[in-house]
Amino acid sequence: MNREEVFSVWAPQDSIWSPWVAPVLFAQTYWDTRIKSEPVTPQHLPWLQKQMGETALVVDLPGADSVEVGFALAAVGFRPVPLYNASPGPEEIVGLGAGSPGVWNTVIDMGPIVDAISRVTASLQRLEFSQHAAPAFLLDSTRLSGTRSVDSGMFDNRWMVFPQDFPSASFLVAHGIRQALLVQKDRAEPQDDLAHSLLRWQEGGIKVLSKKLDDDSPPSETAVKRPSRYKATWYRALAQLGLRRSSAGGFGSYIPETTAAG
Repeated sequence: MNREEVFSVWAPQDSIWSPWVAPVLFAQTYWDTRIKSEPVTPQHLPWLQKQMGETALVVDLPGADSVEVGFALAAVGFRPVPLYNASPGPEEIVGLGAGSPGVWNTVIDMGPIVDAISRVTASLQRLEFSQHAAPAFLLDSTRLSGTRSVDSGMFDNRWMVFPQDFPSASFLVAHGIRQALLVQKDRAEPQDDLAHSLLRWQEGGIKVLSKKLDDDSPPSETAVKRPSRYKATWYRALAQLGLRRSSAGGFGSYIPETTAAG
């Protein structure tokens, strides 16, 4: 499968949620020899024994975990919406394909996400979705911190989400969504960048619930705390200070090497 075919599996033309799928990872990865054809059995999520109606999911988990849980949600009827807005690294862009060494100099190792997408795409393509399938937005929880040290000469592909990366509360309500469930690994409160979006949803009438992935307790309603610079007109510009945009789309560019004065 080439780039366009892989992207169309995750962002099909007949899904109302496709405009929010971030294209950068799909456009900057060479998928032709990566996609696996073997069927994949989705993992079991005990708290999803019964499909939750009128609920949008926000899956904020580390790397490949978010893809795996997204595929499990797809198997029970949710439409996965990948929001990974980071460049996988310069080696991917120039054309290294399957079998090449990992992109060792990126601050966020996108390899596990690429591998997980490669593993489940063919199985996702075989699934049938309702026209009214609710969305499951997929995020990498390491997007702000990275998975490696931030040093000069590294390819810094850390990124963040903004309210514009999600549909508005009014759009969700118009399409039958009344609540949102945030799934995280070991915390209940959303990360600061995500709080800007979830609080807007909450103020727009969407009930926000929270769930720790490996906790057996049911989801609980949460009041999203007001993050700093909430609804400030200059928030987006200020928030991106320290992040590096990629000329090919999304976030990612080299940290300049430090030079000693002569």
